[in-house]
Amino acid sequence: MAAAGDIAGARARPNWQVQLAAFWRWWVQELAQLVPERLSSMSGVAAIPVVALEGDDVVLVEARSGAAARPASRVAMGGLGGDAQRAALHQLLESAGESRGRVRLRLARDEALVRRVSLPAATEENLHQVLGFEMDRFTPFRLDDVYFDHRVVSRDSVSGQIAVEIAVARRELVDARVDQLRAWGASVQGVTVEGEAERGAAPLDLLPSEQRGQRESGGERWLVPGLAVLALALLGVALLYPAYNKRSAAVALIPQVAKAKQEAEAADVIARQLERQVADYNFMVTRKQTTWPVLAYIEEVTRLLPDNTWVQQLDVKTNGRTREVQVTGETASSSKLIEVLEQSTILQNAAPKGTVTRGSQPGAERFVIAAESRPRQAPPPRPLLEVAEVLPAAPAPPAPGTAPIPTPTPPAAASPPTATLEVAPRGGPPPPARGGRDVPPERAPAQPGR
Repeated sequence: MAAAGDIAGARARPNWQVQLAAFWRWWVQELAQLVPERLSSMSGVAAIPVVALEGDDVVLVEARSGAAARPASRVAMGGLGGDAQRAALHQLLESAGESRGRVRLRLARDEALVRRVSLPAATEENLHQVLGFEMDRFTPFRLDDVYFDHRVVSRDSVSGQIAVEIAVARRELVDARVDQLRAWGASVQGVTVEGEAERGAAPLDLLPSEQRGQRESGGERWLVPGLAVLALALLGVALLYPAYNKRSAAVALIPQVAKAKQEAEAADVIARQLERQVADYNFMVTRKQTTWPVLAYIEEVTRLLPDNTWVQQLDVKTNGRTREVQVTGETASSSKLIEVLEQSTILQNAAPKGTVTRGSQPGAERFVIAAESRPRQAPPPRPLLEVAEVLPAAPAPPAPGTAPIPTPTPPAAASPPTATLEVAPRGGPPPPARGGRDVPPERAPAQPGR
């Protein structure tokens, strides 16, 4: 269990630490003897499977639960590749109940030296150092060439002697076996000797402590997790207690919030009803004020056309959301009428429609020109309070559990119909009937008019 570095570190430790460590080891050993075998097998060390290396084969000696391995628990690694070897070892450990890849290595009796020695009881406080100093006397090896561990077997208070069992194994052998298992993907947690795996408590472990993986055994198993759990619990209390106080205050405010929400919903219902009534009231007025009347088009065309132009027909049509004014008549130059109509304030996009033909008078041209109506700017909306004074009072919201009374809505206003107006030139014959042939008007000696 130790090497020269461990002994050097033990020399530097104070005497009280050495005594405390010796007392802890003695206390754990005494308690371990009182624990039943079934419970002792549940400890961290006994929970790790034990394997042995026999040539290129890996043999499962003891499963995680402590039961003996089956004869078929053997894997031949010689004919497998690197990935296949790791997979085979992982599958072997999973069959033993180990999913984290942890193992303990077992050495055969001929690969380790196990013997008992008697020492004075006074050496128990520094037993590890004493065995290191006396290694070449108790064994045929030097301290730098071996790994070792010890266990106090008995104490004789009358003679003042203690019986100590020592297990020693050569370093190169242990390192080679451990490196081989780690190359196959295993996490080596300890090295024991044949016959020690059956001990539920404090088995001899030849692997130095700095080379062991994380182990779940003894008091160290629960010390760090226990402190972490305690720190997390205190942190949780510090975080949750203010939240609990705020929650209590929030629960006390729930009735007030519910009452305010109910009042706000009632006010919102009244506001929506008022907005709907205002929109219904302004619909027809807005529709009327944003549309030019037909007389406005007649007045505009009469104002813009020159005196040498005869208007035979004026149509006002509605195409979707826009209105179109179509003028048909005779004039001396139809191209100049486009420029004249573009100067209008209520007409735009004037363009000839169809082809220009010869008129009934010499030098006259018959034209058909269409122009779109410009959008009319709506007047500013009336204030809501001013409109509310002339509207009927909004009905109160229905009581809970009753059906709301529907509010009648006025019918939508129909789109303006197509207006057709036929104008006869002053001093000339009436225009031809719609759908018949054009009859040339008689010459009028009077001056032309519109």
